[in-house]
Amino acid sequence: MSQDRGAFIGLDIGNTRLTVGVARRDGVLVHSAEHPAPSDEGAAAAVPRLIAMAEEACAAARAQGHEPVAIGLGFGGPVDYERQATRRSFHSPGWEGLPLAEVFAERFRLPARLDNDANAGGLGEALFGAAKGFRSSLYVNVGTGIGGAIVIADDLHHGATGVAGEIGHTVIDPDGPPCNCGKRGCTEALASGTAIARRARAAGVRGASPAGPTGREVMAAAQQGDATCREVVRAAANDLGLAIANAVSVLDPGIVVIGGGVAEAGDIWFQPLRESFARHAVSPPAQCTRLVPAGLGYHAGVLGAAALAITAFEAGTRRG
Repeated sequence: MSQDRGAFIGLDIGNTRLTVGVARRDGVLVHSAEHPAPSDEGAAAAVPRLIAMAEEACAAARAQGHEPVAIGLGFGGPVDYERQATRRSFHSPGWEGLPLAEVFAERFRLPARLDNDANAGGLGEALFGAAKGFRSSLYVNVGTGIGGAIVIADDLHHGATGVAGEIGHTVIDPDGPPCNCGKRGCTEALASGTAIARRARAAGVRGASPAGPTGREVMAAAQQGDATCREVVRAAANDLGLAIANAVSVLDPGIVVIGGGVAEAGDIWFQPLRESFARHAVSPPAQCTRLVPAGLGYHAGVLGAAALAITAFEAGTRRG
């Protein structure tokens, strides 16, 4: 089956939502569906639901004249890429050491590839989105946490131990706030949506709930002109700009693509981010490297998973 007629099944496995899509090789979605994730029940309930979703997607593909040729799985948690297994979920039980790619490969008799959702997102942007046409790219996803991916020649660079691209856990302030990983002053602890909410609480900003403002609430208030929230957003963007500058100074990618919920805030966040990057990056990347918003929008997760399916199919074709 050629790629032109083949269908690539992508499964985006999030903490609150499970999404499946069928994509052509050019990234056009021909089918998509989503369901709530059974987070409390964990993997024991999620995996059968994902299998059923993939079965429905295969049927939908065939109904439109496309034959499924590979499956990609983007997982919202740490992944052992070499073993193609999930390490764990931070929000749901039962994912420890689960060989998820093998489960789907055996069930559907198709090549399957598993990776974390940030890597999937970066690959999707390289194949279909804002980094298309660039030989190398750095993808940074800024949401509740901060993830990243390095893509070279339309292939993910995982590094020796599988953690290449994890910009969220690079330390930019050794005396900074504690991070979930156990270190202090990580980029994630200073510049994620969670960090923005924490910084706003420390500055006395109140939210809709007694627990304090969410990152989205802080962003919305900043966009509406709240001076304290604007300063909080600027400080977080400055810290992220420093982290990206450090990464770019080492990697020198053709483009940096920024995705995730925080990146949707627009110029109020992007402008100080770019200014910080320009101050801290070495030359010539400081003048030449573009920082741009992600291009895939709402379907970024499932298209990223479909991009993993494409790499699985191409790897199988090379071996064959």
